[in-house]
Amino acid sequence: MKKTIALTAAVLMSALIGFGGAALAQKKHAPKPVWGAMVAGLNDIQGITAALMVFDMKRAASIAESFEKRETYISTIEQLSQKVRDGHDKVAKEVAKLSAAIATGEENDVADALSGVMRSCNACHYDLRDAERRKKL
Repeated sequence: MKKTIALTAAVLMSALIGFGGAALAQKKHAPKPVWGAMVAGLNDIQGITAALMVFDMKRAASIAESFEKRETYISTIEQLSQKVRDGHDKVAKEVAKLSAAIATGEENDVADALSGVMRSCNACHYDLRDAERRKKL
């Protein structure tokens, strides 16, 4: 009984910290729809990585496909700035490369393509989100 209570408390605390941190960061860094897309992208990267750990290429391909569709859609939303749309378009293209690598089943190619996705995400953050903060350093 004590273990169950302790485990439940740990899970609830982790969830509260996780959701609270995400909510605070969202207000500071990006509009809500953009923030949601970034969190979804991170979840997809995590899901693909987890699928690759057990060599579940079918699951990894499914996640990559939905990731690519979402990024492609976001890149067409005219209310977003051109820089943000271009960034999401670059991510979509890198995810397409990842999908192709997953289809081959070559682990090194998949790892390189996954790294390309993360680099394209980081490049946009470096140019857009962190530019003002870097000026202050």
